[in-house]
Amino acid sequence: MHKEKHAILVVDDEVANVQKLKRTFIDDYLVYDALDGDAALKVLRTHPVSAIICDQKMPGMSGVDLLRRAGELKRDFVRIILTGYTEVEDLMQIINEGQVHRYITKPWDPFTLKQTVRQELERWELRRENERLTQELKVANESLQRENFKLRQEAELLKDGPRPLVYRSRAMKELISLLDRVVSTDSTVLIQGETGTGKELLARYIHEHSPRRENTFIAVNCGAIPPDLAESAFFGHKRGAFTGAIDERKGYFELAHRGTLFLDEVGEAPLDLQVKLLRVLQEGEIFPVGAQAPAPVDVRVITSTNRNLSRMVEEGKFRQDLFFRLNVFSVYVPPLRTRPEDIEDLSLFFREQFRRKLNKNVGELDLETLGLLRKYTWPGNVRELENELERMVLLSDRDQPLTPEVLSEHIRFANPSNNHLGPLRQKLAELERKLILDALKSHHNNKSHAAETLGISRQTVIAKLRQYQKR
Repeated sequence: MHKEKHAILVVDDEVANVQKLKRTFIDDYLVYDALDGDAALKVLRTHPVSAIICDQKMPGMSGVDLLRRAGELKRDFVRIILTGYTEVEDLMQIINEGQVHRYITKPWDPFTLKQTVRQELERWELRRENERLTQELKVANESLQRENFKLRQEAELLKDGPRPLVYRSRAMKELISLLDRVVSTDSTVLIQGETGTGKELLARYIHEHSPRRENTFIAVNCGAIPPDLAESAFFGHKRGAFTGAIDERKGYFELAHRGTLFLDEVGEAPLDLQVKLLRVLQEGEIFPVGAQAPAPVDVRVITSTNRNLSRMVEEGKFRQDLFFRLNVFSVYVPPLRTRPEDIEDLSLFFREQFRRKLNKNVGELDLETLGLLRKYTWPGNVRELENELERMVLLSDRDQPLTPEVLSEHIRFANPSNNHLGPLRQKLAELERKLILDALKSHHNNKSHAAETLGISRQTVIAKLRQYQKR
C-alpha cells in the first residue's frame, strides 16, 4: 500500500536558503515554502503540514514567534529551528519558547538535516499512533465497563428469573395505565410512595418498555453514598483529580449513557449534589471531577422518594428548581394496606419464587393463612410480605401446606378488628406452648407420638418448636 508523503513547510527570509531547503526535501516530501512568518501562516491556513523548518532570525517575525502562532492554528506538528546561535542560554530559550523538537546550527549539512527530519517525523507518527490507540482503548474500556455493568444486572435478574409486576387491584391497574403513557418518551418520572412499595420495580418497568430497553439500567440509592464521594460517583473523575484518584473513572451518568438512571430516594441527595443534578437535566452534560470541559450524556432519569418533597422545598432542604424539573410526570404507588386484593397474588408469586430459590417443594397457602395475610396492615409493604413468605417457606416441611403456624406471631395476632382479643390470644398461646412441651416430655421428645396425642400434625409441632426457639 502506497504511503502518502508528508507535507513540510520551509521558511527563510533568504531566497537562496529556501531553494536549498526545497532541493534537500523535494524527493521525499511535499514541500511548501515561505519567505517570512506572515506568508508561512497563510500557507498553514490552507494546507496541512507535518513539519515546519524555519530560520530563527527573520525580519518581522522570528522563528520562535512563528512556531508559537502556528501552534494556535495547528496543535500538532514537528518544529525544527535553523539557528546561528550557539550559546546554551539562547538555545534553551528557543527550545522552551517555541516548543522546538530539534534545532540545527548553521551552516547545516543537507544529509544531516534530512536524517534529522526523517527521525523526528517517525517519532511524531509513533506518538500520534500511540495517542490514537490510547483513545481507542479508552473508548473500548468505557464500552466494556458499561457492558459489564449491564451483564451483572442481567445476572442478578436471572438468578430468580425476571421479576414481573404482580397486581390485581384497580389502583395498580390505573397506575400502570399512567406509566404506559410515558414509557416511550424521555420525560423524567418521579415515583412517590412508602418504603417497600416497589418503586424500583416500576422504574425497571418504564425502562424495559422504552426505546432504551437494550441499553443499561442503573439504580442508585442517593442516601447510601457518602456526601464527599457523591460528585465522583455520579459524574466520574479524571486521573489525579484528588488524592487517591489513581485512574480515570466513569460516574453513573456516563455508565448509563443512552440508557436509564434510577435515582432512588432522591430526597436524600445533598444540596450541592442537587445543583449538579439540575445542570445535567437541563444541559445534558456533566463535569467530571478534575475535567477541563463538560462531557455530553444521553440519559433518561427516573427518581423516587418516600419523603414529601414539597414540604422539603418549603423547609429549604430540597431545591425548588430541581423539584419542578423532576416533577414533570409524577405518580404515587399506593401502600399494600390500601390494596388487599393484591396480597393473595403476591403471596402466591413469592411462595413460588422461594420454592425455586430454596429448592424446597412446599404446599399451597391454606385459606386461613391467606385470610391472616390479607388482614395484616403490612407497614413494610410488599418488601415485608416478600420477607414473610421467604420465612414461611424456610420453616415449612416439604410437601406440606403453609399453615398459620409458620406465620410470624405479630401477623397471626394482628387482626385490627379483634384487638380486644389480644390478651386472650396470648394466654391461649402460652397454654398451647405448655401442652406441646408437656406432650413431648411425656413421649421422650418423639414428635410424631406427641402430635398424635395432641391431635395435630407432626409439621405443626416442628413449626411451633422453631417459634419457641426464636423467642
